[in-house]
Amino acid sequence: MATNLSRPTPQAMYLAIQQLSLHAGPRTLVDSLDLTLEPGEVLGILGANGAGKSTLLSVLAGLERPASGRVALDGRALDTLPPLARAQYIGLLPQGDADGFFGSVLDFVGLGRYPFKETPSFDRLRTNGKHASDLSAQLATWELADLAQRPLDTLSGGERQRARLAQLAAQQPCIALLDEPLTHLDPAHQARLLAWARREADTGRSVVMTLHDPNWAASHCDRLLFLHGDGRWQLGSPGELLTPDGLEALYGPGTARLWRQPGQAQPV
Repeated sequence: MATNLSRPTPQAMYLAIQQLSLHAGPRTLVDSLDLTLEPGEVLGILGANGAGKSTLLSVLAGLERPASGRVALDGRALDTLPPLARAQYIGLLPQGDADGFFGSVLDFVGLGRYPFKETPSFDRLRTNGKHASDLSAQLATWELADLAQRPLDTLSGGERQRARLAQLAAQQPCIALLDEPLTHLDPAHQARLLAWARREADTGRSVVMTLHDPNWAASHCDRLLFLHGDGRWQLGSPGELLTPDGLEALYGPGTARLWRQPGQAQPV
């Protein structure tokens, strides 16, 4: 599929956000956001519930339109790209479960390759020996190899989240958008997910994650975007934004206790 997009490397692409505004009814969630997502970076988005984090990711994936402003992928307006073309470059892990899918884990993970099929259809993606081999790396990364033939709807919440992450990894997007990806994961798999995000960035891809834990954000993100839910936003390094005052302005009184600055004792 021709898209007239050029990549500095097979992985690297620039996503430019220009004067972007998001509304929820009469509320302005984000006002005039300017941001260029750099290849090779992990960007963390933090904000209270309802601040616009999920809405922003949907707009960056091309699934929703902003109230105003522009999103461009390597200089081309995102809304001019056909959906399958967008999906060849941008992958979204939304919140929520994979309800309504009654196939196997392997079938579900294989749907990540859907945008790259010449004539996409579910039947052509059903499992066979070659398909299983193609997905072996993703199944191994997310510890799903022993569950590959299990019906997806028989898995636990954490196992299904890992299957959703494996599906995104199978898509191999240049830009991965992950909405609360740590949901349902135990600490070991949370660490595995964050390590995967860093490896993706190290290859020249870009990763955007909405997070709630400032300590994970500090240790795994290159830049942070704070959304205050009233139009205000802040963009900067973890060192610039993750302060006790900054967290209380973002989340409310008492939330500075969530964050321990390096070298300081935990507040009591």
